[in-house]
Amino acid sequence: MTEKFNKQELLNWIETQPELNFIRAQANKTFVSYDTNEEEVSRRISVIGRNELDIKKGFFQKLWELIWVPGKQLRGTSYSDENLDKKLAATSSLMSFSTIWDMVCTFPVLFYVVKGLAIFTIPAATAASLLILAMSNAAGKFAMDRNKGNKTIATFLLFIFFVLSLVKTAFSGVGLELMGGSQRLKNMKAREVLSQKGLLKTSRPDSSVFDALYTNANAECDRLIAEQSRLDTSEASQRRQWNKLQKQMYADPKDLENFDTNEKLSSFSNKLGPCTTRNYISGLLGISDQNLEENYSNLTKLEDALSPLALLYIRSRNSYYSHFNGDALAGEPIERSWLTFDEKLGIQVKADCDDQDEKCLGPIRWASGNEAIKTATTDFYEKVYRGDFKSLGSSLIGFLISIILSLTAIVLLFGSSTDIKVRASRATILNKKRNAIFTKIRNSKN
Repeated sequence: MTEKFNKQELLNWIETQPELNFIRAQANKTFVSYDTNEEEVSRRISVIGRNELDIKKGFFQKLWELIWVPGKQLRGTSYSDENLDKKLAATSSLMSFSTIWDMVCTFPVLFYVVKGLAIFTIPAATAASLLILAMSNAAGKFAMDRNKGNKTIATFLLFIFFVLSLVKTAFSGVGLELMGGSQRLKNMKAREVLSQKGLLKTSRPDSSVFDALYTNANAECDRLIAEQSRLDTSEASQRRQWNKLQKQMYADPKDLENFDTNEKLSSFSNKLGPCTTRNYISGLLGISDQNLEENYSNLTKLEDALSPLALLYIRSRNSYYSHFNGDALAGEPIERSWLTFDEKLGIQVKADCDDQDEKCLGPIRWASGNEAIKTATTDFYEKVYRGDFKSLGSSLIGFLISIILSLTAIVLLFGSSTDIKVRASRATILNKKRNAIFTKIRNSKN
């Protein structure tokens, strides 16, 4: 290679080659300086290299490039052509769109993860979403450098991109479920709690089915009472025996307190004391004598009219506040009211919450963000497992789009990283040769 170049010949050749249109377009955007003090005309115009420019990017431009990665950031600076940049622009666009799509779909999940930060919940969820998106894009971008010495790191970063995409894809459908079906999920959870406690539907008590149980319980209760009567409670040992018999006779475990009488007698009579059983059945007989049909009808009408959330609030207040906050009766066909008594009577009725307590006011919301995520995840994947795709609707569509985008992005990133042109764009030998040629051209006097 000679030390001198015929600049005009070089420029004429560049102007006449159709395939060098890309270079001409770049040349039109190149910064130059015109020095009138330079004696030699050929040296008055000089090209300002990009490494000599102090072009600062603004904050919003930097933020945007974290979200939407430019194609040029997937290659080095030693080599490029128009087709390569178009290919990398397509790869980076699909990668960026994939990470943005996952960010939108998983935002509700992150919102419930940081739920409890009050006014900082949305900013914290947004910051976490952007951080995960930036991590994914950075992993994908730096996984493109598969030159000698960097293959292991590039493979590891591509694996990181794959893992992040896998996790986000797994929760994309869940996030859309939380976004579009929050009220349905709350009612589903309330129905589940009611069912577990035997409070979902009131069964019409039929005292006749307990006739045999009553006979046995009555006889056993009388026997234990007679045994108690023979004990001398003035003696410590016999007093302890008396107390033991008392507990046996009137056993009524606390874990059954949320079940109605009919359910206790039907399913848990073996846990009840004989005297407790006798009293419960006697109570049922008393109810039967007090227009049982009308009472049962009123209960079933109430259950049919109310949502599961409102029914849980009415039938198991503690259970409601364990899972939800907010006014459960808003929009329901019944109203809540409190009795007022004369203070002289010494009777007080305690409300659920103090005045203006946010726990009891406003729309119904989850008390625990983790429980919301768990409920949505279980519901989504149970439906997928059963093949109940129709009820999933947009959640399933979003989930499938996330899978397609993530897999396509991974394939394109790996394929582009093995492209000889991309590897050449980071080749140090080409970088050195390019700089040497430009230096000789600039220093040439011809």
